[in-house]
Amino acid sequence: MDCCFAPICVLILRNQPMKTWKMIWLGFAVMLAGAMVPNVEAQSSFVNFEGKQTSPVRLSPDGSRLFAVNTPDARLSVFDVTVPQRPLLIAEIPVGIEPVSVNPLNDDEVWVVNEVSDSISIVSVSRHAVIETLFVKDEPADVVFANGRAFVSASRNNRIAVFDAVSRSAITNISVFGENPRGLAVSPDQTKVYAAFALSGNRTTLLPPDQAPAPPAPTNPNLPPAPQVSLIVDASDARISFTMPDNDVVEINAATFAIARYFPRVGTVNLGLAVHPPSGDLFVANTEARNLVRFEPNLRGNFVTNRVSRVSVANGATTHFDLNPGFSHDDFPRLPELTNALAQPTAIVFGPSGNNFYVAAFGTDRIARMNTSGAVLNRIELNPLAAGSAARPRTKRGPRGLALKPGQALYVLNRISNTLTVIDPQSNTVVLEVAVGSHDPTPQVIRQGRGFLYDAKLSGNGTVSCASCHIDAEMDMIAWDLGDPNGSLQNNRITIAPGFPSIGGVFHPMKGPMTTQTLRGLNGVDPLHWRGDRTNFLFFNGAFDSLLGGSLLSAADMQAYRDFVQTIVFQPNPNQNLDRSFPTSFPTKNGIGDAAAGRNIFLNEIYQPAPLNLRCNTCHTVPTGTGRSIVAAQALDESQDFKIPHLRNVYQKLNVTRTAGAASVGGFGIVHDGQDPDLFTFLSRDVFGLFQNNTTFKRNLDAFVQCFDTGTAPAVGYARTLQLANVDSGTVSNDWSLLEGQAVAGNIELIVKGTVDRQQHGLLYQPSSDNYRLDAQGLTTLTRSQLRDKVLAGDTLTLMGVPPGSGVRMGLDRNLDGVLDGDTPAPTLHIARGSDSVVLSWSTNAAGFLLEKVSMMPGTVWTPETSARGIQSGEFIVTNAPTGDKTFFRLREL
Repeated sequence: MDCCFAPICVLILRNQPMKTWKMIWLGFAVMLAGAMVPNVEAQSSFVNFEGKQTSPVRLSPDGSRLFAVNTPDARLSVFDVTVPQRPLLIAEIPVGIEPVSVNPLNDDEVWVVNEVSDSISIVSVSRHAVIETLFVKDEPADVVFANGRAFVSASRNNRIAVFDAVSRSAITNISVFGENPRGLAVSPDQTKVYAAFALSGNRTTLLPPDQAPAPPAPTNPNLPPAPQVSLIVDASDARISFTMPDNDVVEINAATFAIARYFPRVGTVNLGLAVHPPSGDLFVANTEARNLVRFEPNLRGNFVTNRVSRVSVANGATTHFDLNPGFSHDDFPRLPELTNALAQPTAIVFGPSGNNFYVAAFGTDRIARMNTSGAVLNRIELNPLAAGSAARPRTKRGPRGLALKPGQALYVLNRISNTLTVIDPQSNTVVLEVAVGSHDPTPQVIRQGRGFLYDAKLSGNGTVSCASCHIDAEMDMIAWDLGDPNGSLQNNRITIAPGFPSIGGVFHPMKGPMTTQTLRGLNGVDPLHWRGDRTNFLFFNGAFDSLLGGSLLSAADMQAYRDFVQTIVFQPNPNQNLDRSFPTSFPTKNGIGDAAAGRNIFLNEIYQPAPLNLRCNTCHTVPTGTGRSIVAAQALDESQDFKIPHLRNVYQKLNVTRTAGAASVGGFGIVHDGQDPDLFTFLSRDVFGLFQNNTTFKRNLDAFVQCFDTGTAPAVGYARTLQLANVDSGTVSNDWSLLEGQAVAGNIELIVKGTVDRQQHGLLYQPSSDNYRLDAQGLTTLTRSQLRDKVLAGDTLTLMGVPPGSGVRMGLDRNLDGVLDGDTPAPTLHIARGSDSVVLSWSTNAAGFLLEKVSMMPGTVWTPETSARGIQSGEFIVTNAPTGDKTFFRLREL
């Protein structure tokens, strides 16, 4: 097209019976890009679980498609990559809540791992639908295939679930001795499966206060002696009576499911795992914690080391490659090091030769190309606004997954920006960045504040961030002594329990070991930290200087950080029953407990009689399990005053034993320093009076606290796929009734996704009328019986509980624009002419349409338009450089 009067033909082709091609001739028009206005309803409908992506992007076996999880929108995105450096979004398929990994079994069947749903969504790409849902609890993280089986890491349960890859039937669960298995890999000969323990620890544990030496004298002469506290030591210390294998990777026989061996001493946090193609050696992206170093000034800007470690499968020997060798850790900021730092490695991918590999540096928005000797050959910047030493948390990318099309394209999935970066592996430069999906429901409060947690460029030399310990806004499962011998006393107000008179107290700056706390559920539970010495989250700003070695954030940035953190919620407690009731027979370390009876004891039974009349919930008030009081040391049998901690994630912190001669997975348990292995032990303290020697009460309370409600109902995310073969089964019928009952109770909203009369639809259960609303105004509601009939006639439907308030968005109106998803019209293709280009645009609601072009009509072959595609103001944007006399464009529904 070489003159402004040359015509452009725009064709909209709907893939539906009895539809004819409609030819539309458009004149040129000026396109105005309107500013995006935050949608208040969209924000209130979005629940932030801060899902932990593990393997979020992979190629199909034939290399023609790229599969990527759209975690915030609960969808699988399918890209056509036949033109490798121009991925085209061709399908978006609803899956479970918080998809974090994807792996294709073949070119059409794709397995998607959903962390919050505790499920695998098995997707047929050709049918654009989930065809089966497999239940895997708790918090599944990754899936790989070997020997005809699917292996799924159930990270929170420390298990590997095994399924038949063809029949999809469950085979077994393999218990593994390590903390939080996530990343999986398969040996080149398919005979072995490997799992990396994400939160394996580093063999550190605790000497309790009564066994620990006295702390050193303060260097500030105005300070009194420090309180007697515990001491962090290596578990090989002769004073420790139990053992800690510190397993980091496990090797499993893919045929027999037997554990062949463990590989220890690899790293503290192991987020990426890959197999070297020629040798079969393991490469692990990890960080190593320096928590044996005592006191914050000694750790400033240098509390973890970022590494890739090579594990020899021949003899188990491990070689560590420091990603930032020679970096200095004083005189911050260090601009040359900020410009080159590689922080928090999360993913590794090899080319077929195995000579080189790529590693994603999540904390510094960089991809490094390395050789197998550990040398960094190239650093590739992903964020053009943060090139060099600049920190730009509000535009942070956060590379989390890698997929390589050898010699043609490296694909990087960015968790924080929810984008896909394409890198040319020949030049090792960024050629394109596109959105993972056509819609991202993430509210602005999350977009603007999330980067402050993860951006290592906010530290003195770019190697550490808040997320170096608060892994994915959670815990690293170890303790740190971040006291300051040169600090100052801080005043506080203490009370025995809520309702009792408060008196003055002080916090000593030499506080001793404290376990890393989760950042979930902080909204409304100020003051914060174990001692309550942070009035609110804003008071953590000082750590950007004192711990990270960077500069304090501005007031506006710190407020944005706080606003984001307060959106993060807990996932459902897997120990509760699906109907949110408590089990009456629950296994604890000290025998079977009755959690339902434990709840009654917690709420009503007195453990300290008059005049105190203390019950558990006097301090640990429901629903959070915390109060805002700081309790006196003598009331806790401690050397310091402590804030009443919440109880919502106690169940995650119990993989430790202190039994002499026993082997322990972890080194730290519950209470502030992790010295107690379980609640039964904690309740055996003298301060618990009437409970101290009551074994039944302690077992039941232990069971109840392990089942403590997190604020998110267990049915949130729970899904069942209805097919002809199972729709009338007793288990499916019972689950359907349970989900409807939970919707009636207000614990969830119930959505349905799949086909109705062979057409893709979403539905929302309406408890008041006991029927299901479809995503189109012209369609009548359906009863459960009618949906059953649809399934018997050949439709496939997936039921899923979603958080209250999100049902309309997730079931009926994806972008909450007031137009239901089923009413979205065929997209209109707009064209605007520039001086040397043509801009084509169409609604992002039409992600299943492929833009094609042809130079002559009729009788010529349509080809995909592969010019770079972006998203702006709710529309796909393609800038085309026209050639020839005429160019015809069409949108074809796939």
